[in-house]
Amino acid sequence: MKTLLGGNRTVFAQDKYRILKASSRDAPIVSALTKGDWSERVALSQRRKNDNPSQIADDLRAGGGLVLYRNGVPVAALSYVKARDGSWELRRLGVTRSFAGRGFTTLLLDTLETLARGAEVRSIRIPVETNTPQYRAYFEKLGFSAESEQTFSTIFAGAMQPVRMRKVVA
Repeated sequence: MKTLLGGNRTVFAQDKYRILKASSRDAPIVSALTKGDWSERVALSQRRKNDNPSQIADDLRAGGGLVLYRNGVPVAALSYVKARDGSWELRRLGVTRSFAGRGFTTLLLDTLETLARGAEVRSIRIPVETNTPQYRAYFEKLGFSAESEQTFSTIFAGAMQPVRMRKVVA
């Protein structure tokens, strides 16, 4: 993994792809990648009411994000915020359908882990919907585990409440 320091936003680069730290100016890209193709696979009740570029820009300022480019085209992204317990909580994660299954989501999460360790963040957490066992299994494969089987409240109006999964990275 090639990590670049300094003012450069590139955190990973290899052959035909690179990962950049997202700034608030990247909010429209993050929005398109994380709610474009993937939103068709999520129930209407589980979409964030305020999940628009303005809200995403606020989240990027409060936490951060990553955008993965392949041959100069953005194909995957994630955003996170700092949680009260000091962990980073994923808010958005998505990859365009035409690039799904190529390991880009895993690469983004691995890069986020590396950044978290460098920032002395102890864990990353993610809310996983109780009605999506395939996503829970995916995150378990990556080393995340459910904090408990209890669900917690979200900003999703009328949605099934997710289980919080966490991965210790420190």
